[in-house]
Amino acid sequence: MRGKPNPHRLFAVRATGRAAGASAADSAYAGGRELRFAGADGGCGRLRVTSARGFVARLRGLIGRPVPQPGEGLWIEPCAAVHTFGVRAALDLVFVSACMVVQGIDAAVPPRRVRIAPGARAVLELRAGEARRIGLRVGTRLEWERTSRVYVYPLRPSTGGKR
Repeated sequence: MRGKPNPHRLFAVRATGRAAGASAADSAYAGGRELRFAGADGGCGRLRVTSARGFVARLRGLIGRPVPQPGEGLWIEPCAAVHTFGVRAALDLVFVSACMVVQGIDAAVPPRRVRIAPGARAVLELRAGEARRIGLRVGTRLEWERTSRVYVYPLRPSTGGKR
């Protein structure tokens, strides 16, 4: 016998952003976030990142996925070590501390390699040469771009009811 749907369960499904027909593996990759930082030229740089959440998503990383486009990357957290087994091309690996400061950059790491950065809290995977192109360097502070959400409340047209 099925009763009313559990409102807490419905909220949890909506909060994960899982669309109808999306697999559990796809919902582990949440996209659409932006990182902001001060570039080497003094300008403000931005990166659109996809976050890998959960053990399987972090382990998989970019295996079997296309290399990120310019201006995009994969954010893996928590993570202090990365492997490139099964990745199709060389990657720039940006190791980030818990306070969102770039600790190290391994540029153009070819496939079938392992890189470790003790003390790193997260890793940003970019296509080869992208870290230099956008001006990322050791000591750069990253921060999440705050986006304001606008809620639109649909209003019903007035029918001129009683006063």
